[in-house]
Amino acid sequence: MTCAATDFKITLASAPGKVLVVGGYLVLDRNYTGLVVGTNACLYSTVQTTALDLSNSDYAFGAADVPITVISPQFESAWWKYAFDTKANTLTQYDSADQGSNGFVQIVLQTTLALVNTRSPDALCTLLANPVPAQHRVGLKILLTADNDFYSQREALAKVGATLTSQSLEQLPAMAKTGKTLGNVHKTGLGSSAAMVTSLVASILVHFGVLSKHDLCENNKQSCTATKGMQLVHNIAQYAHCLAQGKVGSGFDVSAAVYGSHVYRRFSPTVLEAAMSENSSIAELVQATSPENNGWNSEVAPVVIPPRLTLRLADVDTGSNTPSMVKKVLLWQKSNPEQAALLWASLDAANDYIGQVWSSLVEASCSNNTEYNSAIDWCSVRPSSEWKSDMDAVGNPTRALLVNLVDGILRVRQLQRELGENAGVPIEPPKQTRLLDACMTVPGVCMAAVPGAGGYDAIFCIVLSQESGNAVERVWSEWTEMSVGPLLAKQASSGVSVLDSKLYPSLTAMLE
Repeated sequence: MTCAATDFKITLASAPGKVLVVGGYLVLDRNYTGLVVGTNACLYSTVQTTALDLSNSDYAFGAADVPITVISPQFESAWWKYAFDTKANTLTQYDSADQGSNGFVQIVLQTTLALVNTRSPDALCTLLANPVPAQHRVGLKILLTADNDFYSQREALAKVGATLTSQSLEQLPAMAKTGKTLGNVHKTGLGSSAAMVTSLVASILVHFGVLSKHDLCENNKQSCTATKGMQLVHNIAQYAHCLAQGKVGSGFDVSAAVYGSHVYRRFSPTVLEAAMSENSSIAELVQATSPENNGWNSEVAPVVIPPRLTLRLADVDTGSNTPSMVKKVLLWQKSNPEQAALLWASLDAANDYIGQVWSSLVEASCSNNTEYNSAIDWCSVRPSSEWKSDMDAVGNPTRALLVNLVDGILRVRQLQRELGENAGVPIEPPKQTRLLDACMTVPGVCMAAVPGAGGYDAIFCIVLSQESGNAVERVWSEWTEMSVGPLLAKQASSGVSVLDSKLYPSLTAMLE
């Protein structure tokens, strides 16, 4: 039981999902880059200062303890209760729905609150000083929610006899209950853990005034203070995500959650070595996550999908073990250094080419919008195999760029298959090849591939019109070799953002 939600401050932050369009495997190596696209499907963290009723709690709270309740209502048995000791900078879980833990949430809370307590030592003390009714204590209530695309909605549609289409997905309630526990839910690969970590870090930092909400508002992200604020969110989120995973990964998923769509070059893992060691101190954590730490040498070059090109995503109901695939690829690379170096160089060039063509298309749309739109209109009603016809006579630069884009993604796919065959890993397995080839025959489709590390989990297409997107979805719905279902998510350039909680009454209502 809490006091009314209007009595206390509420901070709401969102972070987008991601699609690694090109750069799978190579993005692990700082010598190479990956092109990652943020989505308009987001994960939301809502933090509220509130008076928590502790009358039924058996936990012995100390005078310096801040009680925290975390709820994730889309899942079964998904709430956790903690106490953060402001003197010792330690977090203790004292209760949960099923006596289990949530490692990602716990590490984010421990890390971020310890940094808040160190950077702004009065913030948590001020929180504890708020007057509250008897048997209550001022603490935090945290709500974690996600747009539906992060989790498979197949069972939800099947229960109501609905077909697996965009129209059916649009009829589902926002942030629908999954009917599953967090450990059993089928994820769609949009990077829910990275988005959750990023949004929760951001909401806590803003809630306690370490960052201003203006630093994470879309219209202000280019200012100097905002840039440092984004870097702080990034650094803390990368640390917490790596610690929760038990390893330092490439970080592209967290980077996408912070910065949105961009070309990404990873950071050197050494920046986190001291802070991730078993006996690390708070001073080492402050140093490791500081925006002033030059060890954070990742590179982020913002990118946008060219105008009128739209990302379409599909969830394939067949699983892949991504960590196992990565392990096998890296083992093959280590065992065959010369062959791997040549293949990596070829893949890198092919991946870079995609980004270059995108940039050229954006420039074409600005320099001659009429010609650009004419080319898009012409290509949108014809399969890409016909786009080269009579091109010299037409003399349309945009059409030539679209042909280059098709050739470029086909080259990437060819090299991905070669890598998969060499490493004995199904990066683009034959079933996916047949599906992607069918997608490429649809009028107006200029790209189709497996994202990230590949496998059976998902595919993406980029289409030139709504009609092209609808036609691709019909291919998916009629496909019999695998069950292929659409997601509603499209591309979005923005990253982590602080939102006006008053505009999200359905979220704030869940806090009551």
